[in-house]
Amino acid sequence: MHCFRNLNLCRLRVRASILPLLGFTNLKKLIHTSILAIFISGLAISGCAPIIDRHGFIAHDARAIEVAVGNDNKTTLTSRYGNPTQMGVFDEQVWYYISSTQSQRAFFKVKTTDRSITAISFDDDDKVSEVRQYAVNDGRIIDYSERQTPTRGREVTFLEQLFGSVGRSAVTLPGQDPNLPTAAGGPRTQ
Repeated sequence: MHCFRNLNLCRLRVRASILPLLGFTNLKKLIHTSILAIFISGLAISGCAPIIDRHGFIAHDARAIEVAVGNDNKTTLTSRYGNPTQMGVFDEQVWYYISSTQSQRAFFKVKTTDRSITAISFDDDDKVSEVRQYAVNDGRIIDYSERQTPTRGREVTFLEQLFGSVGRSAVTLPGQDPNLPTAAGGPRTQ
């Protein structure tokens, strides 16, 4: 603060220091360069802060899902936690409450830092029969098959697709030809 009141004294200190050797002979230029360097450093540091995304089921309170086997049923779970994130594909008697947390730093790859899956199985009376918990460590990497499913018909090249309909007769849509049926029941009678 003293330096700003007595600007001439500050100029003398700058001239007597090592700063002129670095190219700073003007005090205002030194202050502007310092402010710019602090601003750029702040931007660089804030760019390294992780971006955190939360997906799926997020409980209203920090507790995990608490389910009483044999006592709770679908109605009590729906009223307490809402609809499940996913129901079983082949068995609708299994409900899944899934939540995950992902973070990404700057331009690096997204990383899953936390995952919680609660699988709740029900019996025939819609009462909870089993509760299973899964985390990130329980996940498995699935290798996708590179094979292709063969299709019926013949392979058509791009040029055959482009010029294949040249010279063909116009296609008649149902309802335009009196000899073709418009719906079930056969040809129209006139």
